[in-house]
Amino acid sequence: MTTIPTNALWKNRSFLLLWCATILSAMADGAFFLLLSWFIVDQTGSETMLGTALICMSIPRLLFMLAGGVAADRWNRKWIMFASLLARCIILLGFGLVLQGETLEWLFLLIYGIAALFGTVDAFFWPARSSILPSLVSREQLAPANSMMEISQQISMVGGPVVSALLIRTHNYSLMFVILALAFFTGALVLLALRLHASSRDETRATASPSSGAESYFQDIWGGIRFTYGIPILTMLLVTSLVINMMFSGPINMGIPLHVKDLGWDGSAYSTLSTSLGVGTIVGGILTGLCKGFRGKFILLPFFLGGMGVAMSSLFFMQQLLFGLLPMFCIGMMLSMTNIPIITYIQTIVPSAMLGRVMSLLSLMSLGFGPVSYALCSFLLASKTATSGVLLLAGGIIFSLSSLCLLLFRTFRNMEQHPDWQRSAAGEAIHSHASST
Repeated sequence: MTTIPTNALWKNRSFLLLWCATILSAMADGAFFLLLSWFIVDQTGSETMLGTALICMSIPRLLFMLAGGVAADRWNRKWIMFASLLARCIILLGFGLVLQGETLEWLFLLIYGIAALFGTVDAFFWPARSSILPSLVSREQLAPANSMMEISQQISMVGGPVVSALLIRTHNYSLMFVILALAFFTGALVLLALRLHASSRDETRATASPSSGAESYFQDIWGGIRFTYGIPILTMLLVTSLVINMMFSGPINMGIPLHVKDLGWDGSAYSTLSTSLGVGTIVGGILTGLCKGFRGKFILLPFFLGGMGVAMSSLFFMQQLLFGLLPMFCIGMMLSMTNIPIITYIQTIVPSAMLGRVMSLLSLMSLGFGPVSYALCSFLLASKTATSGVLLLAGGIIFSLSSLCLLLFRTFRNMEQHPDWQRSAAGEAIHSHASST
């Protein structure tokens, strides 16, 4: 029954354009993150500089993510995404050209500046990207559409490390970043052909905020926060996302490259581990699509998250590259199997007029509070309190325990009883019956 809506997606030109643009931009995004991390480790060898650079990238996300959500609710989401991709193209093109000169004495300022600029424009991209799907597909197609979008991003997570591994072999960092700039530019060009379709959800959005132009951004932001935290299940999902992100982003993004360096491996090993993570997310996205987004089985989500934590802790024992590939694969697979159902759920129960702000809060919880995790990991590493391997071990244990605590709350156990979610399930059943007939 699930093949009918999935096949219909391939006939939706606007969805296909968004899907292709997402692959290009996310591939360049992932490759940039890997190359910047390895560039810092390779050129400076400083654990502190790696941590502070990641903080510089994350703080603008923290400051501007909510503003990005308001922008997504006020303005055309297509043009917000286009502007973000074009800005990243210009930033990386400038970075690549500057690296051709003798700027080593200003290298740390250059890295911090690029990280901050990149994080700023990225903060406006994700709320628009997360809230645009209901304008392109029907409510019944949201689950398979989110699965396809997750797969597209994870295809790029496989391609990104492969591309970065090939670029690292050139030993020309200037060329590397110029090529990534061209990838962002190509993604922006693809978005130009995107056409948004009017729908009942868009009409709701238009009528729900007729005076949004006269209201201040702060009033809109506060309205989004009040709406989100007025719904208990949204509050629980956002708080859980914050807690587990604190235990995930720092240990994974800092611990893995430093652990690879401590083991005496090169950048190709780091890229290979990241590729395994990407392959796992593709497999997880396919499984989630085949299982209809785990509708009716949300009780499994805490166990998926717990499995991620166990896999993360097992990287502490990695002494050979082959041993690290399986845990990274499992982390990626469980990541897709939890992200897709939650995003689909939020898109279903939240009205379009508030969707940009709610998704920006979710992005803020899952991305924006990374600086705290990075700062804590940097302190532990600099003070020799913990090694990169210990960060992975401890972070994974706390991650698993925090995730399993969701089972203790009745609000989570009954989340699929929400009226809008029930109506969506009934609509899918009718659509599947009509298609089969």
